[in-house]
Amino acid sequence: MSILIAGRRVLMTVIVAIGCSAPLVASQGATAPNRGAIERGRAVFEQNCATCHGKRGTGNAPGASTMKPRPTDLTTLTKRYGAFPAERVEATLKGTDQAKAHTPTMMAWKALFLADANGNETTANARVKDVVAFIASLQAK
Repeated sequence: MSILIAGRRVLMTVIVAIGCSAPLVASQGATAPNRGAIERGRAVFEQNCATCHGKRGTGNAPGASTMKPRPTDLTTLTKRYGAFPAERVEATLKGTDQAKAHTPTMMAWKALFLADANGNETTANARVKDVVAFIASLQAK
């Protein structure tokens, strides 16, 4: 009887250990943006992107209906691509997207971020990454 109880305790300990470590292992491969990056990205987005994409990124800012083509609904990128296309969003913001996902009316923002950062490439790239983190946080669940 005591072997059976001891065996169950070992089994339960193993199950708990596996259950507790699974989220840790799953999160090690992902680089989820931290809250600070999302909030910094929100501020940059509201100052620069919300004019066309709207505060919530749905592409419904005042006057968006008159734009040809309309601004992209940034909340549906994950649904559209199957996973959030962080590299593509970053390339669009930097103006290096070879597919020209953005329209002629969508400017490359990195140049503005670079000017705002007094030419500091690291700061400009950090702003781009923060905006990408914010857009990732907007994805429809």
